Amino acid sequence: MVIGQLALAPLPVVACRPEGGSSAAVRLQAFAEEWGLDWVDAAGDEPARFTLALENGRIGLVPPLDRPDLGTHPLVIDFAADPRFARPLARKDALARATGWKAGYRPPVVDLTTGLGRDAWALASGGCEVTAVERHPVVWLLLTDALERATAQPALAAVAARIHPVFGDVLGEHPPALAGDRNTVWHLDPMFPERKKSALVKRPMRIFHQLVGEDPDAEALFAWARRQPGARWVVKRPPGAPTIDASAPDIEYRSGRLRFDCYLAASPNS
Repeated sequence: MVIGQLALAPLPVVACRPEGGSSAAVRLQAFAEEWGLDWVDAAGDEPARFTLALENGRIGLVPPLDRPDLGTHPLVIDFAADPRFARPLARKDALARATGWKAGYRPPVVDLTTGLGRDAWALASGGCEVTAVERHPVVWLLLTDALERATAQPALAAVAARIHPVFGDVLGEHPPALAGDRNTVWHLDPMFPERKKSALVKRPMRIFHQLVGEDPDAEALFAWARRQPGARWVVKRPPGAPTIDASAPDIEYRSGRLRFDCYLAASPNS
């Protein structure tokens, strides 16, 4: 994926010019100007394009009218209203075990493929400091809008404060500066290929798939991560999927329709 204007080329995006001076309106206005988006009066004015628009004070991505399979509801990240964010991650959960949680200890995590922020939020809800890296500009916009709203809510502010968003592509020409040490856990959740039976995939994820596409450079991203100092490298996969490269994970953790392949740092004496 190329960061820049080319990132928006496969699925063109337009924007509804926001009214008012809310922080979300200012953010959407600035984003549309920075990325050179066309303005429309209402979602659906450009039936072949996705539309960024304000919806109840939130920035959402409205699917094209020409894609009824994607539904009509906008894709919005909302850490307060979405029930999938409500339950804090527990030590017994597969993600917590894969990232090395111990009693009284939560490792720092770099999430290299933050996307809709579900794993980043889950880890932060359990006490991890999470560096949340996202390279697609539209997803970055939705994520940072959601984090700002969460920060303003007393019940969510402490979790949101543990998530530190970083925009950029570590494999790109101008990679963001990321610091890791021997305690860092590197987390990757490459985009799964779309299931042939699209009805099995919920509509928000269908929209996300159509916007972002697959991650053909997932193996290169993993190789880059393995060159960084760290304690663990965790790759989220479907249960029957092959490993991300030819190497075998040191540990596997499974949970329903997910598998976490865990690669451990080599022992100093090995």
